[in-house]
Amino acid sequence: MFIISGSSPKQQDLGEQRAPCPDCQQETSQRLQRHYRVIHVFWFPLFSLGTKYVRICGRCNLHTEVPEQQVGPVPVAPLLHRMGGLFPVAALGFCCVGFPLVNAVVSLGTGDSSGSSQQQEQRAGRQGFDQRFEAQAEDLAVETTIQSAFEEQGHQSVTVSASSASVKEHVIRVVSAQTPRLKKVSDGDRIRMLEMMEAEADKSFANEEVFLGLRGKLLWGGYSHRAPGGKWKRVVDGTTSSPMVDAFEALLQREAALPPSAPDAVPTPEPTAAPSVVDDTAR
Repeated sequence: MFIISGSSPKQQDLGEQRAPCPDCQQETSQRLQRHYRVIHVFWFPLFSLGTKYVRICGRCNLHTEVPEQQVGPVPVAPLLHRMGGLFPVAALGFCCVGFPLVNAVVSLGTGDSSGSSQQQEQRAGRQGFDQRFEAQAEDLAVETTIQSAFEEQGHQSVTVSASSASVKEHVIRVVSAQTPRLKKVSDGDRIRMLEMMEAEADKSFANEEVFLGLRGKLLWGGYSHRAPGGKWKRVVDGTTSSPMVDAFEALLQREAALPPSAPDAVPTPEPTAAPSVVDDTAR
């Protein structure tokens, strides 16, 4: 990009004064002018420099430079020359601040719409989870074991819950640990918490699908999933998925994959004996 810059001489008439002229050797009427140069970029005047005051004798036209202290009260410089720098600064500020601000507002609007739809999906998934998943005896046993393990490690504020649902022979387990202090727990400690939960799930639910999660006051901050006989897939970076919503979706997928049930068999009616016909001609 080419930047055109330069300077241009300017002068401003400030009125007339009576002062002695060195050439005329007498007091004459003299015009007072302000001389300066304006630095500009493109057509924007930025600032003035080299300001000086000159008296011009009305009789002999002698130009005499006058110190600023001897000028007296004069009008201020033109507004454009004193504040011209605001124009390029405003243009630069709009490019650096205005565009990002507009983009942020637009993305915030789209984010709100997408965020609201995501919240609706999360809410629907949680409602479906509460309706379909229940705590069985095996879940309660694992819940108690993990709760005790957390308390032994000093996590007194952790509350563990476990529940499950099944589709045919496929069982889906969900174990979650909630603590209001999760934001203060480092990623390393979250990994160790999930590893302890994974070890207990491997011991109790070796052949079942398991979803694990760490939850703070509102958001999830730890996630782990294992298919039956598979390996754990763990996430602790930032806000993670909800194991309850994912478990409910997995349940729906399992149900959708089931073959359609055959219609009830209609019993075949037994054949009825044909009525006997009496031959009257034989009599």
